[in-house]
Parts: sequence; C-alpha cells; structure tokens
Amino acid sequence: MTNYQPMAASVVAVCGVVGLVVQARRTRNVMDDAKRDLEVLALLPVTSGQRAALQQSIEDAVARYLADRRDKSRDPSGIVIALFLAATGAFLWWLAASNGGYWWWCAAVALPSSLFGVFGFVESVTLAQRDAKGNKIRVVEDGVAEGETP
Repeated sequence: MTNYQPMAASVVAVCGVVGLVVQARRTRNVMDDAKRDLEVLALLPVTSGQRAALQQSIEDAVARYLADRRDKSRDPSGIVIALFLAATGAFLWWLAASNGGYWWWCAAVALPSSLFGVFGFVESVTLAQRDAKGNKIRVVEDGVAEGETP
C-alpha cells in the first residue's frame, strides 16, 4: 500500500508558497486610495492650498486605473503552457518519489519543467500591456527602457 502523505504535504506546501508569491505581487487597489483621498478632500477647508493638488492627484489616479483596466491583459496561451509544464514536472516528481531507484533520473527533467511552469505561470497571469503575441510591452521614457539606468 502506497503512502500518499508526503506527496499531499508537498502539494500543500507548494500551494502555500504560490499563494504567498501571488499575494506579495498583488498591488493595492487604486480605487481604495482614491476613496480615502476623497474623504480627506471633503474634510479640507475650502480655502486650503492643498485642495487643488489633492483633487488633481485623485483625478490622475482614476485616469490611471481606467487606463490599466482597458489596456492590460493576461497571456492565456502562456498560462496553459505553464500549467502543462508544472503538471508535467509534478508528475515526474511523483514518478520518481513513488518508484525510487533509477527513476530519480526523472528529477533531471522534473526540476526545470517545474521551475519554468511556476515562473511562466506567474509571468503570464500578471496583468500587463501586451502585444499581439502576448509578450509584455516595456514602457520607454526618455530613451531609457524600463529597468535600465540612464
């Protein structure tokens, strides 16, 4: 009789780590910030010098929020491929763990398959501006690509 307890514990651990990564990557909701700023705006005196700056900040935040909702998307084909790679890796890990012996050579394929699957899933499921092929579009400002130093 096969003991599935270690495999179940591994699945729970992987799901927990994936959950932590997704939670860490989640950004604050812009509309919650705008609501809070609107409450502060309502409390400010009409003669306050900061009133116009705060109102402009709120309008900019709402415009960015609407642009993000309209322009950003996920990569469905990347998600499917990543899930396939992750499932293949999981199957190969299970095969090696359940059979032992020379089956541990499956780990040579399971490790990269699992890694590419997990990282590919996170990359593809993230909302971003994408081209027709699903590749992320990098924003270029002042001749410097995103992530580079001038």
